[in-house]
Amino acid sequence: AALVSEAHQHGDLLQGAFSDTYANLTLKTLLILRWASGRCPGASFLLKADDDVFVNVPALTSYLASVRPPSFFYLGRIHWWVRPNRDPRSRHHVPVT
Repeated sequence: AALVSEAHQHGDLLQGAFSDTYANLTLKTLLILRWASGRCPGASFLLKADDDVFVNVPALTSYLASVRPPSFFYLGRIHWWVRPNRDPRSRHHVPVT
């Protein structure tokens, strides 16, 4: 009931047709990017963070204010040269298919 009330009052809830799981993190990110590009085309920046992520807002705003925003910019951790984890018991499991 609280979520329905929030959605009607502010229109700020976004829900995809998939489970909110670690395996679907890519789907969640793409959903947010599609929504933002359609609803916020004039936004200079978009921040996506989960509840287990610390965002140093003063440092982030200071950095963003000091650079000229390029047409596309991604700031985050990219795992280079990491093989997919094929262990089905792992939280980071990536199936072959």
